[in-house]
Amino acid sequence: MRQHYKHQPIVVKDWPPRIGKDFFGRLALVEKQDSSTQAESAWHLLRGQVDEIIELTENEEISIKDVLHLPDNFQSLRVVIDGPPGIGKTTLCRKLLNMWSNGTLVHQQYDLVLYCPLRNSKIATATALADLFEYRRYEVPMVTEWFEKRNGEGLLIIFDGWDELNEQLRQSSFAASIIHRKQLDQCSVIVTSRSYASSSLLKMDTLSRHVQVIGFSKEEISTVIIQTLQKDAKLAQELINEHTYDFSELFTTTQSSKDSQLAVKLINDLEVRNDVQSLCYVPLVCSMVILVYCKEGGHLPTTLTQLYENFILQTIRRHVEIKPRHDIDPYTLGSLSSLPSQLAKPLQEMCQIAYTNLANTTMTFSSHELQSLSEEDYLGLMTKFREFDEEKYQFLHLSIQEFLAAWWIAKHEKKTEEVFKDHLDDDHFRMCQRFVAGLTHLEHESYQQYFNKQQLDLQCKRYPLFGFETCHLSYFYQNPKIREYNHIGSDDFENILNFLLQLLYESQNTILCQVLAQSIKDHSLCLHRVSLSLFDWLCLSYCINNSSTIWNHLHLRYLSAGLLNNPLQTQCKRLEVKLNGPEELLQPSFLPNIQECYCRLDEGQYVPCLVLSQLLNLPQLKILHIIMNGPIPTVDKIYYTKKYTELEKCIEINSMLQEMKIEYNEWMEIANVVTSVIKGVTKNKTMKSLAVVSPYMSSIRQRLPDGVIEQLLKDNSTLQALSLNIFDKLKLSSLNIVEVNTPLTALDLKVIGLLNRKLTSSLLPHIKRLHCLILTEPYPPHLLFDSHPNLCTLALPLDTAESIFELFTILQTNTTLKALSVKIKERVYTSSMCTSLQDMLTQNQTLKYLEINSYYYDDPIPSSFLSFLTTGLRHNTSLQQLTAPIPLPLNEEMRTLIDVISQKNNLRDLKVNFKLDQSYNNYRWEKMKQIMTPLFFEHGLPAVTSILQLHTTIRLLRIQCDYVNNELSEPNWIELVQHLYETIFIHPSIEYIELKYSHFLLSDILRSQKKTLIDRHRREQPHKLLPIVILH
Repeated sequence: MRQHYKHQPIVVKDWPPRIGKDFFGRLALVEKQDSSTQAESAWHLLRGQVDEIIELTENEEISIKDVLHLPDNFQSLRVVIDGPPGIGKTTLCRKLLNMWSNGTLVHQQYDLVLYCPLRNSKIATATALADLFEYRRYEVPMVTEWFEKRNGEGLLIIFDGWDELNEQLRQSSFAASIIHRKQLDQCSVIVTSRSYASSSLLKMDTLSRHVQVIGFSKEEISTVIIQTLQKDAKLAQELINEHTYDFSELFTTTQSSKDSQLAVKLINDLEVRNDVQSLCYVPLVCSMVILVYCKEGGHLPTTLTQLYENFILQTIRRHVEIKPRHDIDPYTLGSLSSLPSQLAKPLQEMCQIAYTNLANTTMTFSSHELQSLSEEDYLGLMTKFREFDEEKYQFLHLSIQEFLAAWWIAKHEKKTEEVFKDHLDDDHFRMCQRFVAGLTHLEHESYQQYFNKQQLDLQCKRYPLFGFETCHLSYFYQNPKIREYNHIGSDDFENILNFLLQLLYESQNTILCQVLAQSIKDHSLCLHRVSLSLFDWLCLSYCINNSSTIWNHLHLRYLSAGLLNNPLQTQCKRLEVKLNGPEELLQPSFLPNIQECYCRLDEGQYVPCLVLSQLLNLPQLKILHIIMNGPIPTVDKIYYTKKYTELEKCIEINSMLQEMKIEYNEWMEIANVVTSVIKGVTKNKTMKSLAVVSPYMSSIRQRLPDGVIEQLLKDNSTLQALSLNIFDKLKLSSLNIVEVNTPLTALDLKVIGLLNRKLTSSLLPHIKRLHCLILTEPYPPHLLFDSHPNLCTLALPLDTAESIFELFTILQTNTTLKALSVKIKERVYTSSMCTSLQDMLTQNQTLKYLEINSYYYDDPIPSSFLSFLTTGLRHNTSLQQLTAPIPLPLNEEMRTLIDVISQKNNLRDLKVNFKLDQSYNNYRWEKMKQIMTPLFFEHGLPAVTSILQLHTTIRLLRIQCDYVNNELSEPNWIELVQHLYETIFIHPSIEYIELKYSHFLLSDILRSQKKTLIDRHRREQPHKLLPIVILH
């Protein structure tokens, strides 16, 4: 066998032409992952995002010699090697065979290596070890007996093509029993598979290594193009060195060589036609692209179908040129559809063979299946090999068979639409279906049923707002639910739309774009959790631009250079997006119809005033929320002084803008931008809401010019909501508010320090109409309600027992306040302040949302104070939300509070923050974690479970527990967690539960039990939506 493998070629095909130095591309070792990480890796691979796969924390690039490295604690290997078609899996196997036969395997040596292609029907249906030998020799029985006695020790079997087995053989066959260690458990095994079929193998407990063949990186594609087209090695290397891989600019060269110019043109064309480039990471496809590009005079096909059709035509031309027949001139062959009969007839027969065998998951054919064809009739599309002593045939590659099968379905099958339907959900036919779409353009009206999904829900899934948050944010924002970090993961796009979009683009059918768009619920599409490659963007933009639809909401995770090539020329009312490219992406010509823009700029160097000016020039823009995190480049201050003035003027004259929120990070020098914005808003005639946010402390000390805020409050006549969250970053040298004409009804001052006190003391006495007030510094309650008797929402820190008593006393008779959030700074709790809380809850029957927290993070509110909350709750019927700290361990007073909460069916939203009680205040952090963790599991979780068991109307629940030690675990905690989850999933009303700072045990048990819990929910609560469980 050594001699046999030694003389076999590593690459068995010479067509399409060989390219690159490693025909199997790069290898990535994948550590054991959970399903979400596997999906992410598979997604990157499917999209041609090769470098992203390597960068996943669970992955590591390896060399071929490491494939057979035996990990610790493994006696023998079970290695899964997967990747897409044409990536070089079979070539990698042959390379390993060659290394073994030449004695160059670095790691474990094997007495025998058996190569077993599973496309070989005799190997696929083998029942004994002897059946796995491709070549019959008299020594085989002795060899197999020797290995069987040793349970396979010293034997390495390479099963190539797991995906080519049918489902029955994957479940039950001799090969499967060896792979799963049911037979020959001491032998080592390598299994190769296309990625879609490898999932069952990756779940094996005995899996020792998962390797992905990931193909060429973007840089390597360019290198391969240069090396293939420029035959002069010296010029090729100079050209490679000249190419800096700066993908933001097109490649240019000083070389005059035609070959170099052609290579540069193809590299640049692939930058523009990124859909084709995203396929070139597969060596086979890369070779086909180079070949077709050269043959067609430097032009790329539009679709994958056109690429394969062209390649097959080139292959037939080559075949006719090598083996002349009937005086056919190969250069007169213009298309597959117009071949002369002496070529068209054998092609038709091969297409039928391709389809019949693909349907039977058979990839090799016996000579009797081809008896009507002579070898000349294979047209260069098939190769011959010997299986045992019988000649067998197969197509150049499975993807070639898939295209020819699609040609048969589209051109010769009488019931094309029925065949398409029969195989729509068959992963094995997925590539073939794409080719069918390209060949038929899906023009028959029956195809519309697959794109008319009837209220396909692909909207953003967000964390729900609790009652107080709703009241607060609704005053400032027209869409209060749209926040930066409140998305719930969903695989809907990947599971539903991905394949449909590929079919749409391949078919180039604009009518189906409209059908699909009309079926999407509320014309809202969320791709926040989906990483769009350039090819994805091409498919998506093709659908959207041809949808003839006004989109209500598009949420895209990223927009990059793909937007420049494929702009959204459609109407979209609301866009949420994260931008990583240059600010030119924000030109109005690319997003002409946006009315609401929620934008985050993360990378690159952005000049804030330019970015804002470009966005504000969007002609229909009414709402702009922007977060800027990128570093500001060094700029010419004189030049940008003019730009700041232009920004101010741009806002002043904008007659559409109603709402604006600007957020910037801690290290951006932003004072000039904020000044320009405030000055512009001062003179603007339509703006109703302005928010300026800097959520981090910073060493930067910048100043706003004197009078900026005063002028805004005096001269603006439209602003109804103002939010300043700047943490004393922007200093005011002076502040003297004497006149407020701005019709403010909502004010949010999250400004810590001197600036806050200045603003609060200067501003509040001059405003008389506030309905919503959010403060982070104390303010006398009687002054607030004297000036603002119609307050509906209030957040207020309280720093004295007197102010606490005063507030709760006022609210005993108040009938306007609906939402209250108080943070208590006082550490001494008097009896009067305690009874005032009790009396307020007893007498006030209009307050709906109440939040009580300690101002200081580590300061628990004593249970003696909370006991008055308990008494007040007993008599209260209006509260719909309660937020309260619960000290642990639970004493009798706190157990009573839990019982009362459990019985208050008017409470729909509940937030509980478990903290250690006051007796642990002086403990160190690590000691507190040691104490808190068992208390959380043995006191906190049972309390939550008890509330859920007794409370039948609760809707939202958030549990927070600080100081949890993930290294601690006790066996009895598992049962407590399971009991909680069982209660959640059969609860009649719970929609959402969030556990913040939770222990790993909570996530592990949820992951392992989720399917069982969901199944039980669907049995017992068939008409209720699944509860959303979020763990932080």
